[in-house]
Amino acid sequence: MKGMRGPGESRDTAMAVEQDIFDAVVMADERFHGEGYQEGYEEGSSLGIVEGKRYGMVHGAKIGSEIGCYRGFALAWKCLLHSGAGEKDSRKMKVVEALIALLQDFPYDDPTYEKLHEDLDRIRGKFRQLCSLLNVQPDFKVTPGGSGLAF
Repeated sequence: MKGMRGPGESRDTAMAVEQDIFDAVVMADERFHGEGYQEGYEEGSSLGIVEGKRYGMVHGAKIGSEIGCYRGFALAWKCLLHSGAGEKDSRKMKVVEALIALLQDFPYDDPTYEKLHEDLDRIRGKFRQLCSLLNVQPDFKVTPGGSGLAF
């Protein structure tokens, strides 16, 4: 207690006890702050991983669906152009073959591929070129019920 000394207790010892109690209060605040920060960081990291995984699956599925539609479109037109291969269709066939080659080289199983978006843009450009040559107006849509091309 403040101002009261026991037998053999010096004034310095009493001040040291008071200082220890004060330090304990101050240090408790810092300790709880540090523990709270650590718990929040761990929970936030865990939730971030879950959210990141969900985001990656959704956007990966969209890209996969888009690429699948391009592939089906290109293979169908390859068959159609091959059956009626004429002089006029040779340029169209070259663009179809180029699109199929881009689709085959696309890194389906490597999400860390650095040029993924560049390659995807190249595929989209080749697809638009092919649609222009074929004089079709595709409308690619990704909806909760599925995805696909409409003409």
